[in-house]
Amino acid sequence: MLKNTFIFVLALSVWIDNSIGVQVTISNVVQRRDINGTIMDIHDGNMLLYDGLYYYYGASYGLCKEPPGPTGCTEWHTGGCGFQLNHNVSLYTSTNLMNWTFAGYAFQMSTMKNPGILFSPRVIRNYQTRKWVMWFNFLPATGTGVSQSQNAVAISDTPQGPFQLVTEKVTTLAWKNTGDLNLFQDDNGDAYIIYTSHIDGSMYNPTHLMSVEKLSSDYLSSLGKQYNSGFFGQNFVEAPAMFKRHDTYYAVFGQCCCYCAEGSAVTVYTSSSPLGPYKTTANIGNEGHAQQSSVLKYRTSTGDGNGYLWQGNRWQSSPDGAKGHDFTYWSPMTFDQDGNVTYMNYTASFILDVTTNN
Repeated sequence: MLKNTFIFVLALSVWIDNSIGVQVTISNVVQRRDINGTIMDIHDGNMLLYDGLYYYYGASYGLCKEPPGPTGCTEWHTGGCGFQLNHNVSLYTSTNLMNWTFAGYAFQMSTMKNPGILFSPRVIRNYQTRKWVMWFNFLPATGTGVSQSQNAVAISDTPQGPFQLVTEKVTTLAWKNTGDLNLFQDDNGDAYIIYTSHIDGSMYNPTHLMSVEKLSSDYLSSLGKQYNSGFFGQNFVEAPAMFKRHDTYYAVFGQCCCYCAEGSAVTVYTSSSPLGPYKTTANIGNEGHAQQSSVLKYRTSTGDGNGYLWQGNRWQSSPDGAKGHDFTYWSPMTFDQDGNVTYMNYTASFILDVTTNN
């Protein structure tokens, strides 16, 4: 019954006018499903627009059962739900951010010589090399622990993949014991990684800090400490995102929330330069009880042609307890006259005006 209801709502929620784009209704109270009605097992990822399609990359978690309680990290060990060796990178495509087609796995853990646990896959296109570049956080299967946390890089000639591993452990980053990450591409083609570092090797010690670092021209490594922002913001933070609006750079992230049900409030930091210095400007709340995954800069036919969509994971939320069925929460971002992100009130559903004009 739920599948049929979903398809009926889908059919009524879209109308198209070539002069103004597509009006879509986005719901946060039903699990996101593809055009076949299948629940989308995709988390921790990012989206981008290329050649008329939105590409949605994210980690698949499968049907392992979450442990009881408010956090999925009571089983923080290899084989625990959320820490298995089958976290492939799912890919879905859409022309309107609502009707999604499963395009397969862009990257599969089984292709690695030394399989491990994958988190936070992020993809951008290098227009100079014409390669698609994926970074992800990685824990080796043996001796896993936060002190072994590292970042890996894979590339592909096409957005669909399959992505091939280039580097299992990036060694150029300014800080070791890296955790959550995200990628940002500036207007001039320069790219940056925003990432956390457990600088003392302890996940729960409040020295879990955030920084931004410039990538090399091929995006396969970083330029190290000389091109690093230094640590900024609060301690014990994760799940970062970065975007640019007009001439302002935004770095957004929240307190650590290891697969937690309550979600995490998000603080916004801004700068006139991607490497800072950053200043705190706002806390946009946690009304959706989700942990941030990314911020999508999408195309719209209104205003200056750009919209910003906040996206997060609602851990511990699936009715059947399967981690791959956890809900995601999306919310349009708004800004005041000074460019500050305004507080995000809870929304069960909302309408977006979307176009696929690059």
